[in-house]
Amino acid sequence: MKKEGFTLIETLIAMAIFTIAMLGIGMLIIFNIKYSKINQEREAALYKANKVLEHLVSLNYTDSCLTVGIDETCNNDPDTCCDGFSGDANIEWIVENGVDPNTKKIKVISSFSYQNYHGNVTLEYIKGNW
Repeated sequence: MKKEGFTLIETLIAMAIFTIAMLGIGMLIIFNIKYSKINQEREAALYKANKVLEHLVSLNYTDSCLTVGIDETCNNDPDTCCDGFSGDANIEWIVENGVDPNTKKIKVISSFSYQNYHGNVTLEYIKGNW
């Protein structure tokens, strides 16, 4: 006697394999969405840090925003040093003496977070007085 079709056991095994495969793909999609959002937050932080650094670099070497030893956040800025990002507590800038005389190292740090992930973007620039 020749049997055609699938037995109940074969069908259950096929469904189990299909379910395991779908769970793996589902988890992959969830992780992809999460890390995509983290990268969006990182890109936004990089944009802000870049804009603040560009503004600081455009200032005079002797400007009060570029005083050596300064370590401020844009939260305390009255719209002079952070350009359009005043009031943003996630952006910080630090000014230190450069390696060479008549230079200053400007460092801008922009922090970001998504759910339980926290990170920051750091940009540095050496500004000379020549």
